[in-house]
Amino acid sequence: MRRTLYALIALSLATATLAQTPPPMAQLTWIRYYQANPGKEMEFTKMLSESSKDVFAKLIADKKVLGWGIAIPMSHTGEPWTHVAYVALSDWSAVEALMQGFEAADAKMSATDLKKMDDMFMAALKPNSIHDVVIHHISQGLPSNMNKPKYIGVDTYVIKPGRGEDAVGLFNEWAKPLFSDVASKGKFGPWGLSSQEMVTTPGWTHMVWYFMNDLTALDEANAAQMGLGPMKLKGYDVRLRDMSEPDKHQGQILRIVYQQ
Repeated sequence: MRRTLYALIALSLATATLAQTPPPMAQLTWIRYYQANPGKEMEFTKMLSESSKDVFAKLIADKKVLGWGIAIPMSHTGEPWTHVAYVALSDWSAVEALMQGFEAADAKMSATDLKKMDDMFMAALKPNSIHDVVIHHISQGLPSNMNKPKYIGVDTYVIKPGRGEDAVGLFNEWAKPLFSDVASKGKFGPWGLSSQEMVTTPGWTHMVWYFMNDLTALDEANAAQMGLGPMKLKGYDVRLRDMSEPDKHQGQILRIVYQQ
């Protein structure tokens, strides 16, 4: 697809519905990483959002897509990507609807306009720099009323073979109550634990992600964690180190630059 299956972390922006009806929960998030050429970063953000928003508006209205956005790294790692796009989806049938939506939009464009759009994207992006990840949400919070989060926190882990259930159990025991507490104060939006639905990135197996209103959410999370007490924290840490490869853990903060 020329406009691509935009997508993270990820992750899980729910649409608003009547109070009596629980909003739908995303089961998948399609994540796409891009590397813009130097000096083209802001231009690429605008191109990506402007060329996609009308198609996504229809998909969201039709409840085929639950939400999407674009983020950039606020804290940088050794990875070269400059932008990440994410689409929250109910299941694989929604992926099919997503593809059909963009194909139908492309079919309405003239050959001249399609080539112009392709040329603009090619000029803005480093060749062969696009990389996809599809994550499956294992455990997540209830849909949030946070309409316009500004940041996404992401932590990736390598869980040892055969220890996946242990990882889920530890997350539900340790992180879930902590995240729920911070979310109740309006500091966390959607959050969850996910694994790769298709293993396209062998450097990690599980991802913890959380949307934030502002960075004071991290102060709230740290305070809640310290409130657990040193003995309980040490016990959780020992269990995590036993089931994972601690030296491969990586954390990052992303800044959302567009969302719909």
